[in-house]
Amino acid sequence: MLLLGLAASTPATPAFAQSDDDEDETADDEGADDEGGDDEDSGDEGDEDGEAKKPTKKAKPEKEEPFVKQNLSGHDLGTTKKASVFEKDRFFVDKVDSGKTEKGTLIQGSLSSSSLLFTERGGSYGDMLGDNSAKFSRMFTELRLQTDFRHIKGGRWEARVDARARVVNTPENNPDTADPNHIQSGFNGTNEYDIREMWLFRSGKRSDIFFGRQFVADLGGVKFDGLRVDYASSRKLTLIGFAGLYPLRGSRSITTDYQELKADDGTSAGKLVGTGGFGGAYRTVNSYGAIGGVVLAPLSSEQPRVFVTSTGYLRRGAALDLYHFALVDLYGSQGAGLTNLSAGANYKPSPRLRLTASVNRVDVDTLAVQANAFLTDPDKFPVVQNETYFRRLATNVGRVGVSAGLGQFQRFEVSVQAAYRYRPGVSIPVADGTVMPASINLQGNKGVDLFASIVDRRSFKDLRLGIDGSRSFGVGAVAFNRSEILAVRAFAGRELKNGHGEWEGEVSYATTKDSASGFDCMNIYTCYGSSTGSILAAAGNLYYRFNRDWFAVGSLALSQQSLTSYGKGTPVADPSVIGVMGYFRASYRF
Repeated sequence: MLLLGLAASTPATPAFAQSDDDEDETADDEGADDEGGDDEDSGDEGDEDGEAKKPTKKAKPEKEEPFVKQNLSGHDLGTTKKASVFEKDRFFVDKVDSGKTEKGTLIQGSLSSSSLLFTERGGSYGDMLGDNSAKFSRMFTELRLQTDFRHIKGGRWEARVDARARVVNTPENNPDTADPNHIQSGFNGTNEYDIREMWLFRSGKRSDIFFGRQFVADLGGVKFDGLRVDYASSRKLTLIGFAGLYPLRGSRSITTDYQELKADDGTSAGKLVGTGGFGGAYRTVNSYGAIGGVVLAPLSSEQPRVFVTSTGYLRRGAALDLYHFALVDLYGSQGAGLTNLSAGANYKPSPRLRLTASVNRVDVDTLAVQANAFLTDPDKFPVVQNETYFRRLATNVGRVGVSAGLGQFQRFEVSVQAAYRYRPGVSIPVADGTVMPASINLQGNKGVDLFASIVDRRSFKDLRLGIDGSRSFGVGAVAFNRSEILAVRAFAGRELKNGHGEWEGEVSYATTKDSASGFDCMNIYTCYGSSTGSILAAAGNLYYRFNRDWFAVGSLALSQQSLTSYGKGTPVADPSVIGVMGYFRASYRF
């Protein structure tokens, strides 16, 4: 919304987008106008009738506007902005200072409680073969607090806290195994006590100082505990520097942020990894860009990892948007390479038509000593070790799409999208090559995804109706992720009569087919599954705002999953699995 507004209005360059040189030029131009003047401002000259004019007061020069630097904190720290009509109906919106708070501390934030339950019921495979549904149900409840303290006691200091606690169900452990059962999603399936952000901030005329746990979004989104300094060399350009400790990548709890790391040989690598970086960010009305370098330095057992990162966008009028994000490794245990890339364009030649194109590449983006802390130690038996080593294995995606608004007031929206996916081959080492080959080679995967949808925004009874479908199929012998998928979905939604919320409902059906389905799958090194399946599901969502400060979301979904395997050439159908999922979130803002 902000980008569209900027492009549509095409205003003159505002003060915050001017450099110091621009300010000097503006001041010189104003001075020249004052010295030359026009006839009306030149004093005692006569008018056309020869009558003398009374002297007029010379206009006072305009006051120089205060220097305004960029805000790169990732949060709106301004409290003197004007209330916007676009924000009045938003639940999570920043407060504006009142007469009572402007000389003290403005406190704002939200408290959200979320709970989820997923359970399955299936059937028996036969005598002594067990049940085909999941043995455990998945449950969690979570409480998240986000709080901002603005201009503490009327000064330059500010603070932010973003923390959450998640409690999960832990099933009984199998006495025959050493590892406990972990059934939750997330980092490692246990209770989580996560501090996402917790920092103090001091704003100066040109320098901003942050201390604590934070993210540097402009330099690869690095999460660290330490000190960051932003220096505004001009209204457009800000220099960024930071240093501190680097928590375990992917950690979602303070209990795992700094735990024992491991070298490749299984020995201890300590608990700490240092990090630091430097770069710059540039912003105008229609463009933004940041570039810099980052070092991740384990204190033991692995050489530092050094990478450069760049991000930005460019708006060319109201029709074209360009954006990118890139992360390139220069040095480290995994060698040099393009680790992460996202680049794309959005083109809107008319209000009714939008074209999109993008490319994405995602590769291994972590340190060996951190990954080794959770990988299985090499065994001395002739088995494939797919949890022991990690190496570069990038997934690449190219995507194009078209979306058009049809009918009066663009009542209908029609969208079509196509994507091409590619993952190169990989060689998995075997612990002992005396019985089996020294490695197992998995061929690369290629696939195409097709997607189409049509939506009626204002159908009968003010319903929003739509239907969409997707198809994923392989290119070559093996499909991407080794499965082909066909899915269709129909959905409807409508705002509640009292205007406090809306409901949504949907029904979907999906089929899956392994690349090897239809024939015997006897060799695990060349066959990665030989089955077909289907999922029929129905779901409903309700969004409701009780008042200005309370908001709730509820969801309920039912599914039926069927699977037919071809392990010995003869199709064998498993009993159907019925799944039930419920989710509820209540949020309070203050």
